[in-house]
Parts: sequence; structure tokens; C-alpha cells
Amino acid sequence: MKSKLMLVTAAVVFLTSFASATLFAQQDVRLRTGDTVRLDVPQRDDLARLLTVDTKGDVSLPLVGAIHIGGLGIEEARAAILRSLQELYPSVQSISLSLIGEEARRLIYVQGQVARAGKYELGGTPSVWDAIKEAGGATSEASLESVRIIRASGEVSTTTFVNVQAALDSGDIKSLPTLKPGDTVIVPERNATYTGTGAINVFGSVMHPGAYALTGDRRLIDALLAAGGPIEGARMSKLTIIRHDPTGGMTTISVNFERYLETGDLRHNPPILPNDTVSVPRSSSFWSTIASPNFLLALVSTTATVAALIIYSDR
Repeated sequence: MKSKLMLVTAAVVFLTSFASATLFAQQDVRLRTGDTVRLDVPQRDDLARLLTVDTKGDVSLPLVGAIHIGGLGIEEARAAILRSLQELYPSVQSISLSLIGEEARRLIYVQGQVARAGKYELGGTPSVWDAIKEAGGATSEASLESVRIIRASGEVSTTTFVNVQAALDSGDIKSLPTLKPGDTVIVPERNATYTGTGAINVFGSVMHPGAYALTGDRRLIDALLAAGGPIEGARMSKLTIIRHDPTGGMTTISVNFERYLETGDLRHNPPILPNDTVSVPRSSSFWSTIASPNFLLALVSTTATVAALIIYSDR
């Protein structure tokens, strides 16, 4: 009993020391007058901006007002800004804050659905996947299909979306973009809805209906995979793409995606454009119902039960 108590005590001491060391690592950079930080608010791109600490140690946000972050570490400042934002925007659940400038030149920030969000010093030319691995890897709730890389240059920042999952699936990790010091990597939640411009909406019989940011030359299959793929009963031969045309009207495109899966004919896997809506209907026919695995399993179970009752009654 005594030896078990000693092991528990040692474990507590180790975990406490580890937590303290981690907290210290997150707080070793203290914000001061003249520092510039990059604020990003998932699902509210309109709130994203660069903030400069003034002579009072404050940063200012429209409608929110002044927030004092001078002398705070990055994580402390992030918590203070989040509290202030939530007073005006209760729906905001998380934000990311990264330091821009001289002190951040050798650091890369990793936020969102990773095991250990924070800042990391990575040597050489690390890729976005190297940064995610350094942060302990993605969580079970992460969506690696639309990882964001935010790069600041002076007063301007650019955002790039990267399909890390596709690179992992194909084994082509070298194709992933490399990072520069000061970059911020944000791994979103799998079910997080993207509300920025140019989103592709996927609705109906898919695992995770919603809006997704897909960049570059994308096709229908990319939109379906971003939404987690079709669910049981999805009618893949009757997909619909709704597209807004320049005149203000809408065009409806019917697609037999099953034909693409059968033949590989790209005519049945058309390109997807920003602001398209993909609708995946659910089959309600009698034959699709009896062909479903759940129905067949229930039928087999019922048949076995009836057979057992008949045998029992004959005894």
C-alpha cells in the first residue's frame, strides 16, 4: 500500500512539474508597447485583424473598446481578449492570438484542434504537417481537410487553406506547403461551419452537412469528402449542384455520381466553384430499403428468432 502511495505521489509531482513547465513556455514572451499581435476568430472572419499594443498597454477592438494586455503572456492575452469579445459576441467560443514581429521571427503558432496548442520553434523548412505533429498531432475532432495557414507581412496577412488529409491519404507529404517563422496554423473542428466568402455548401445525406472552404481546382468528390462522405441510403445517382450565375439567376446541374465511381468518367465528377451548393438526396425506394445492411441484418435476426420459436414449440 505504501509503495502504491509513493507511485501516486510521484506521478502527481511529475504532472504538476510538466504543467508548470508547459505554462512557463507559453508565458515566456511578455507583450509590451509596440508589439503587434494577430487576432483570428474561427467562424467570424470579420473580427480577424492585427492589433498593436499602445503606450498604455492596451489594444482596441471596434465596439468592444480597449483591452489591457501589456505585460501579459500570449495565452493570458488570448484569454483576456476572449472574455471581452464574449461580452458582445456570446457565440464566440475560441480565438487564436499570435505575435507578429521581431520576437516571433523564429516561432510558428499552432492553434485549434491539436493536442498542445501553442508556439513552437522549428528548425529548417518545416511543413504544415511538421507543425501539427510538433503540437502533439490532431485531435479526434479535427478536420485536416481545411487547415488554415495565416501569414502576416507588415500590415497585410494572407490565409491559405490546405488539405492535409489528402496528402496523408496519398502519402505525398512532400507536397504540403512549408512554413515561415511567424506563421500561424489553425486546425479547425470537423463539424465547424465556415462562414467566409466562397464557401461550398454540402447538404443532405452526408456525414457532416455544412459549408466548407475548398481552394484551388476542386471537383464534386472533394466537396463530398470534406463533408465526411455520403451516409447509408444516399442516392448518389441523383446529386444536384446549384450554381449562381453572373446575371443573378441560378443554374441547376444534375449529376450521376455513381457513374463516376463505376467508370471514372470525369463528366460525372464536375468541377466545383465557390458558393456552389451540393445536395445529396436520400433514396426512399422499396428496393433500396430492403438492400440496406441494417434491413438485411434485421431480417436475418427476425428469421432466426421465428425459426427458434417454431423448433421450441415442436418439442
